[in-house]
Amino acid sequence: MLDDRIAKLSDVQKRCLRLAAEGRSSKEIAPLVGLTHHTVDQYLHRARIILNAENRREAARIFTETDRAIPFKQFELKSADVEIPHDTGISEEPAEQRQAQPKPLGLPLIGGPPNDLTRAQRLIAIGKIALFLTIIVLAVIILFAAALDALSK
Repeated sequence: MLDDRIAKLSDVQKRCLRLAAEGRSSKEIAPLVGLTHHTVDQYLHRARIILNAENRREAARIFTETDRAIPFKQFELKSADVEIPHDTGISEEPAEQRQAQPKPLGLPLIGGPPNDLTRAQRLIAIGKIALFLTIIVLAVIILFAAALDALSK
């Protein structure tokens, strides 16, 4: 029956009760769980009601005793035929070979799937963008200098 009441507690209430069992106040618990101390008080009050305890210390004691008595769940070993997806983030090879519209200036499409280029392709794309921006900036500087020269005569 007590296990049913423990199951009704939220994860945040359980975390607050564990910290309260260590003798911490609401103001000490609040930054650890990322809540205000008033919210921590509310969580502990609701947990106290669920556990039928007279105060927060008794609720924390009941919870920790029950929590220690619950056996740990054993890990389930998976058979070899279960495929586990391997997500490493940046990959050396393209994620997929897709037939897309021609890329303007050979640059990758904006908003495409992440990690669809190899590192070398990324560096080439970064170089193309840097070269393109350098040409644009130089063109603006030359036009500005020519305009100043024309206006100063």
